[in-house]
Amino acid sequence: MANWLSEVVKLDPANTYMYQILATPAPGIRSRYYSLRDYGKIAFAFIIDTMAAAAQVVATIIEATSNAGAGAVAIATATATITANTLANVVTIVCTTVLNTETVVINGVTFTGAAAPDLPNHVFDRSGGDAATAASLAAAVNHAAAQVHFLAAGGAITAAVLAGQTVTLWPTEAGVGSLTVVAGAATMVVATVEAIGFIEIDATALTAGFDHVALQLVGAATSHAAVIAIRGCPRFAAVTQAVAASDTDV
Repeated sequence: MANWLSEVVKLDPANTYMYQILATPAPGIRSRYYSLRDYGKIAFAFIIDTMAAAAQVVATIIEATSNAGAGAVAIATATATITANTLANVVTIVCTTVLNTETVVINGVTFTGAAAPDLPNHVFDRSGGDAATAASLAAAVNHAAAQVHFLAAGGAITAAVLAGQTVTLWPTEAGVGSLTVVAGAATMVVATVEAIGFIEIDATALTAGFDHVALQLVGAATSHAAVIAIRGCPRFAAVTQAVAASDTDV
């Protein structure tokens, strides 16, 4: 029987404490340092929330010579940037007094406000107040005509009005596709609720004498982050997970 994933990769929560806000300490946060003495590779996966349009979070792997971060220095080539509303996992659109002809583009599909709906042509009704506008926009997104384009671009999208005048968007199939959303007017405010990134490096990328790494996240002061360290290619011994509960089942 093939190995369990838990037998070949080491999983660890990398935050100093759960779900940290990037503003504390300034200018960002840094995870705990993880040793690569016994592993050939490490990936840091990170989840970011609460990003307004144009906000960015820059992730960088930091190398050090100890688990306390001695001699810490950034690995210049190990970096990735999340930009709000670009390839996100969950996005919101807040509709406020949307006017005729105003648009929002979702994964390349343009939705236009009008005095009456024409859902097959991606036209939503903005004439009935903000909550009604949001409901009509969600209906246009969920319409089969739009879904054909979404599927061609990478995956179906679900829209729902979970509160008031706010449309929430997410990929219909978890883990399939992402969301890039651009509003053509200030009457539709787009924000990222959740975006995911990762950086993976090989132990050979470390400077001689350096054997510990951490993830640093900088930017978007209102955002929170959760970070997981995933180490693989164990060199000497079987992986042992340090967890409070576990199970494997076939």
